[in-house]
Amino acid sequence: MGNDPNFTFLKTFFSARIERLRNVRDDRGSVSIETMMIVAGLVVVAAIAAGVILTKVNEKANEIK
Repeated sequence: MGNDPNFTFLKTFFSARIERLRNVRDDRGSVSIETMMIVAGLVVVAAIAAGVILTKVNEKANEIK
C-alpha cells in the first residue's frame, strides 16, 4: 500500500488542499455569501427532487392498492 500510486496521489492532493487552506486570507465575507447562495440553491433542488420522488412513490403505491 505504501507504493500504491493512487494512495500517493490522494496524499499529495489532500496535503496541497490543507496547505492552501492554511494560507487563506481573512477575506471570507464574499466567499461565505457565495457559499450560502450555493447551499440555498442546492437545498431547493433537493426539495424539488424529494417532492418528485415522493409523488412517484405515492402514485405507484396507489396503483398497487
